[in-house]
Amino acid sequence: MSCTGSKKYFKAAERLEKQGLVSEAAEYYFESLERKKSNTDARIKLKEVGQKHINNLSSEFFREFNTQQFEQSIETFDKLKNFTQKAVNLNVSLNYPNAYQDDYNKALEFYLSKNYNELVECVNQNKFDLALKSLNKIKKYDSNYKNTKELEIIANCEPLYLMAIREMEFKNYKSAQTNLIKINSISVNYKDAKELLDLTIDLQKKTFIIFEPKNSSEKDIEDQLLNSFIELSYQNNDKVKLINNTPFLFMPAVNDISNVGNIDLIQAIKKATGADYFYVFDVTSKKEMEIPITRSSSICYEKIVTRRDTILVTEFRPQPYNQVKGRRVYSFDFKFKLIDANTNQLVTSQSQTCDGIDNIDYYEFTRGRNLPNGTTVNFNAYNFFPYNPGITMPVNQYNPSSWRSGFNNRKELKSFSDLKTSANNKAVDVFYNTLTNYILR
Repeated sequence: MSCTGSKKYFKAAERLEKQGLVSEAAEYYFESLERKKSNTDARIKLKEVGQKHINNLSSEFFREFNTQQFEQSIETFDKLKNFTQKAVNLNVSLNYPNAYQDDYNKALEFYLSKNYNELVECVNQNKFDLALKSLNKIKKYDSNYKNTKELEIIANCEPLYLMAIREMEFKNYKSAQTNLIKINSISVNYKDAKELLDLTIDLQKKTFIIFEPKNSSEKDIEDQLLNSFIELSYQNNDKVKLINNTPFLFMPAVNDISNVGNIDLIQAIKKATGADYFYVFDVTSKKEMEIPITRSSSICYEKIVTRRDTILVTEFRPQPYNQVKGRRVYSFDFKFKLIDANTNQLVTSQSQTCDGIDNIDYYEFTRGRNLPNGTTVNFNAYNFFPYNPGITMPVNQYNPSSWRSGFNNRKELKSFSDLKTSANNKAVDVFYNTLTNYILR
C-alpha cells in the first residue's frame, strides 16, 4: 500500500472525515481505492462516505433548483453525476433520486434557452463580445443547440466584416485584407468576404503602363517585345496590374532616358489612369553580321597498322585537315526608363545591347575522308592524333580526346531568326528584372 500511496490517501481521508469535511474525505477515499483496488477498507469507506457526499450534493441540487438557481444547480448535478460514475468504475454503487435527472433536464433547457435568447439579442444589436460569452455558456453543454453554429460564425465574422468595410472606405486595404483573411479562415462563404478579399488584393497591386516610342526605327522588334512584356505582366497579375486599355500609347522624349520628361503630361496620364509607374522603352541600331567562313590548314597523323609476313608494323601517316570557323551576330540597343508617376521621379534607366551570337569551330579532312552528305569513310577517331606519336617525345604527348571531338562539332550556324529570339529574350529578361526589383518589391 505504501508503494502506491493508497495508505497515505486513506489516512488523509480519515483525518478529513473526523473534521467533518465529507466531500474532501470522499475524494481521498476514492483516490486511495483507485491506487489499490484491493484495498477493502478504502472500498467500504468510499461506499459509506461517498454516499454522504452524494446526499449532500443532492440536497444542494434540490435547494438550487427550487430557488431557480439553474446554472448553479446544473454544475452541482454535474458534480453528482461525475462522482457517481467514477465510483461505478471502481465497482462502488452510489445512489441519488432518479427524479433529479428530470429536474436537471428542465434546468438545462431553461439555462440553454435563456442564454440562446441573449445570444440572438446580442447578435442583432451588434454586441458581439457579449454574444460570444452567451455562446460559450451554451457550448459548454450543447454545441449543437438550435442554430448556435451559424450564430457563432456571425458573432466572430461580423465585427471583422464591419472593420474591413470601414478600412476599405478609408483605403486602408492592407488592414482590410487582414480582417477578410480572418473571416475566410472561419467561413469561406460569409457574405461577400471572399470577393472583397480578392478586391483588396487587386487594389493593393502596383499598376503601370508600358509606352512604346512614337517614331520607331525598329517597329517589328518593338511590337514583338511589347507583346512579350504584356504576356509576362499578365503572368504576374497576382502581384502587379498592367493597364493596357488606355488611349495613351506613346510617351514623348523616350530617347532621353536620363530624366522623366514632361511632368505635366505625367500627372495628366496619372490622373486619367491611376497608374503608379510608367515603363518607357525604345529599340535602335539593329545589326545583322556574318563573318565569312575561314579555313586554316593543318596536319594530323593517322595510325596505320599493317602486317608484313608475321610482323605487325605501325605507321603514323600524315593527313591534311582544316580548322573551320564561322560567326553570326544579331543585336540591337535596348533603352528603357521607369518613372514613378506618384512622385515624378526617375526610378531607373538603362541602355543595353541585346544580342544573339553563334560560333562554329570544327575540323574537316581535306581529301578522301568526307562524303558530300557529311559521313566519313573508314574514320576511327582513336586512330588520329594532332601530333606524330612516332617521333614526339612522351612528355610532349597530350590527351587528344578534346582535339578529336572537333571533327564532330556542329557545322552549321544558327539562323538569324534563332539569334533574334535570343536577343529578344535578353530584352525580356531586362524588363522582368525591372518589374521584380522595382515594381513587385
